[in-house]
Amino acid sequence: MKELPIGIQTFRDIVEGNYYYVDKTPFILKLAKGKYYFLSRPRRFGKSLFLDTIKEAFSGNKELFKGLYIYDKWDWSKKHPVIKIDFTEGNIKTPEDLKIKLTEIFISLQREFDVEITFQTFSGKLGELIYSLYKKYNQQVVVLVDEYDKPILDAIENIEYAKENREIL
Repeated sequence: MKELPIGIQTFRDIVEGNYYYVDKTPFILKLAKGKYYFLSRPRRFGKSLFLDTIKEAFSGNKELFKGLYIYDKWDWSKKHPVIKIDFTEGNIKTPEDLKIKLTEIFISLQREFDVEITFQTFSGKLGELIYSLYKKYNQQVVVLVDEYDKPILDAIENIEYAKENREIL
């Protein structure tokens, strides 16, 4: 008997650990037809796991999807660069904390994709990263942002900090 994947938020860990998985891959096919999406659901609804599943599909990791709806309907020959920005970790109470976190995220992404980012603003860095990855891989770039509201919620007791964090984001 399979176990429930309580607290596991990575698709690979669920598949390789032989846990129960509710197949949400038909939704990936629908999302792939569009351009921009905002997924809003209550806490503990599976958003992080779904984003990770999307990441694995666009990364072309076909072996993870065996037996799932998407397996024979997806073009596995296309491997897209996937930028995943995740604010889950850490406590981001001040604008300075958020700037440090974003700097760390961009350093990590530079290392992961072996590209150099020279722009100074965070929006400039993101644009430059997307452009660089498109040029390097000749594929559309997928950008996933998880827990985007956490830097605002972490600072909610200081409304000025929360507003500044919102503006930075």
